[in-house]
Amino acid sequence: MNFAHLAIGLSAVAALSGCNASGLASSTTNSGFGSVSGSRVNVSLSNELNDTVSNASVGTVAFVTGLDLTNGQAEGFAGIQSGANTGSAVTSGSANYNTTYAYQVIDDVNRTTTFLTGSRVTENGSMTLAADFNAGTLTGSNSELRVNGTISGTDVGGSVTVIYSGFVPGSGTVSGSATGNLDGNIGSTGVIGAFHGTDSDTVFAGGFVGTR
Repeated sequence: MNFAHLAIGLSAVAALSGCNASGLASSTTNSGFGSVSGSRVNVSLSNELNDTVSNASVGTVAFVTGLDLTNGQAEGFAGIQSGANTGSAVTSGSANYNTTYAYQVIDDVNRTTTFLTGSRVTENGSMTLAADFNAGTLTGSNSELRVNGTISGTDVGGSVTVIYSGFVPGSGTVSGSATGNLDGNIGSTGVIGAFHGTDSDTVFAGGFVGTR
């Protein structure tokens, strides 16, 4: 686990046009799936931290968190780089996939008219995902990540929950969980997924990838 405190001035934000009278977006957090090139998600943020999780035979997930100074939001985005190869579609039976995962969280997001603050957490590890092609499910769980996925052909959907806890200098203990969206691919040789999510004061983005 790695922890870092984020604090950045937003003195110009209130003068910009936004989604409400204050010039700021109504929500302090925002996340989504994004296109990827050069192992980076194609977005530009302040205090951004880019990362990837990859497998040489399957592909790469890129993800990023940071601050949008125009809208006054902590944001996270993830995407799968083109060229990922998970093999042919599997229509029946079951299989286990040995995966590695990584994700970032900005938690305890707080916004005033002049400042946007939060605490960034990064996590990474490994887990086994169980695919049931008859039931159309992809599941796995450990102390940092729960996957509750769906399978349709070679497409993966569903949700993930990130679980995090630790001490951040200057902020104290940061802990919690958040659930978001999953998108990816699965096949006879591999699996790959990108995920992101938000709640009222949290945003996260990350991914997993592995082989059968």
